[in-house]
Amino acid sequence: MKQIRFVFLCVSLAAAMSAHADTGQDSAISLEDLRAFTDAWGFIRDQYVEDVDDRQLFEAALRGMLDGLDPHSRWLSADEFHTLEEQTSGRYGGLGIHIGSFEDHLRVVSVFEGTPAAAAGIQAGDHIVGIDDLDLDADNIERAGDMLRGPAGTEITIHIRREDVSDVLAMTLVRELIERESVTANMLDQGFQHIRIHRFQQTTRGELERLLSSLENEEETLPGLLLDLRDNPGGMLQSAITVADLFLSSRLVVTAEGRGLKRPGEYHTGPGERLAGVPMVVLIDRGSASASEILAAALRDHGRAMLVGETTYGKGSVQTIWPLRNGSAIRLTTALYYTPAGDRIQARGVRPDVLSSTNNDRNSDLVDHRRREIDIAGHLPGSGVDSDDLEEISRSDPMLADALRVLASISRMQAH
Repeated sequence: MKQIRFVFLCVSLAAAMSAHADTGQDSAISLEDLRAFTDAWGFIRDQYVEDVDDRQLFEAALRGMLDGLDPHSRWLSADEFHTLEEQTSGRYGGLGIHIGSFEDHLRVVSVFEGTPAAAAGIQAGDHIVGIDDLDLDADNIERAGDMLRGPAGTEITIHIRREDVSDVLAMTLVRELIERESVTANMLDQGFQHIRIHRFQQTTRGELERLLSSLENEEETLPGLLLDLRDNPGGMLQSAITVADLFLSSRLVVTAEGRGLKRPGEYHTGPGERLAGVPMVVLIDRGSASASEILAAALRDHGRAMLVGETTYGKGSVQTIWPLRNGSAIRLTTALYYTPAGDRIQARGVRPDVLSSTNNDRNSDLVDHRRREIDIAGHLPGSGVDSDDLEEISRSDPMLADALRVLASISRMQAH
């Protein structure tokens, strides 16, 4: 019976590949190629040093097919697909850390209070260099972050390199259900509002809208808004579009162009604008990616905000999720994003209007700000900052101080 299932699977795959071959493309698969594939499957199944069943080979074939395309296309098992769905809702099984990818390791940007990571003593600035038995390197770092998430109650061991500690630290933690807010805020110098969006998820629009409503109900007019998108890896495109809808009235947000689209897909905001006329600055850095790059470019291209910081990550590709009938799914790159001005984001990023003075080299692409020990956790301590404390902000978060100076300058010009 097992052999019959194997033959049926290979025949089905051969039929699908033959259908593709009939398209007349130069790279069409020949009958000999199909036979070679089934031969290889049989040899691996029967001769591999350890037992391997058809299910393992089938899943490995799917992974390999997607992995060979680009770093963002991949096959998702049923469990991985379920975890992805949890992420977009803001509730997921994990450790309670905000991470950024860097070459051959993950860097802990911030740790959420009351989570397994906080209880274990993980600190902002820690470098995660291994997960369970896997040593992280440039080849697997793109997907390493997904490994930190999983069903609540399951164990994971992470290996950490920490400044001033010679040995690599091994910590075993138990994942818990994390409920994460995507928006945090605090008041800065001279009454300027600092809003940080950590990731775009289903709840982001509602969180931000409630905050803006409270600001609009204040008796005093808001002198300026600083929207912080640093180390925001993106998330749901639709969420970023709904955020843009709060600040842009009837404007184009982004255009998607791909081979499978009959015409470019355009995403627009509806009429109306919150905090109209309030000066606005957007903070970006090398960790701002995907949906955060789209939002920043749209606000800049339509003249709604100035961008301060450094050139963004440059992930301007569209990933579409297709659920499969067995409960798994594929995440496939299907298009590229273009800003309202027609600029391509992919591998280029979004350049700021004002390059932060924290960059010693004027070419921001050569500078990695995440090597510095700066506070990028989401908000500064306390509920407000006196004007005399701008120097203190400069010491703890110089990029934020740069953005605050730009915002103050715009506010003064508009007041006159």
